Amino acid sequence: MKDDCPEELVDFAQHIADAVGEVQLRYFRKAVSVDYKSDSSPVTQADREAEQAARELIMKNYPEHGILGEEFPAHQQDADYLWVIDPIDGTRLFMSGMPTFALLLGLAYKGEFILGVIDHAALGDRWVGADGHGTRFNGEMVHARSCQQLRDAVLCRPGYEWHTEGHDASIDAVNERVHWSRWGIAPYDYGLVASGHLDMVINMGPRVHDYAALEPVVRNAGGCVVDWYGERVRVGSPEHIIVAGDKALIAQTLPLLATLEPR
Repeated sequence: MKDDCPEELVDFAQHIADAVGEVQLRYFRKAVSVDYKSDSSPVTQADREAEQAARELIMKNYPEHGILGEEFPAHQQDADYLWVIDPIDGTRLFMSGMPTFALLLGLAYKGEFILGVIDHAALGDRWVGADGHGTRFNGEMVHARSCQQLRDAVLCRPGYEWHTEGHDASIDAVNERVHWSRWGIAPYDYGLVASGHLDMVINMGPRVHDYAALEPVVRNAGGCVVDWYGERVRVGSPEHIIVAGDKALIAQTLPLLATLEPR
């Protein structure tokens, strides 16, 4: 594990976010061509062009780095440094004219995430978290809040969607024990945990493109992102996550998530 993320990569990640945001806003609330993947999820021309903008910058400035993007085949996936790109997380939000879609950009070093950017270009909101640098929201340092007991926690949960099928009862069990909860608007919720406004998000189904940015953003604000077995997420982790501002909540939550086979 690398101790700190090089500062030049933190700056470069924000340069990527600026370039991707320009593409996103060029198409936002405009007519845009849409295709549908095998799982019925939409992909737009904006998704593809946004990811291409990020790829071109990485390949030009750091040709030895790898790229794992959502819309195009992996490039040098075994490289020590691996950029993980979701060019528009929340494509349906984007297509609906809602401004809470985001670029999720993560950087892993030998499989462990060391840098993350959650950038909401339409809102002008950006979280950047990096090992050795803390987490900043629009340039200001932020911290997750202390919450030692589940009964005091504010939970944000996904709606009843295809990717939580078979696991909603487990999320319900947590939902019944928290102070209060609300339906989520991912990916914005994850930044709100890092900034200390929410205590926890539980989700089933996110892929590496969805959680790569979250882990360093939340962890460097003092929280944690783990799978439903309690293990810190990394490249290749299972597709289920618990995002908590206070690590004390994890031990109280794991026994309630009973729909997974034991490891």
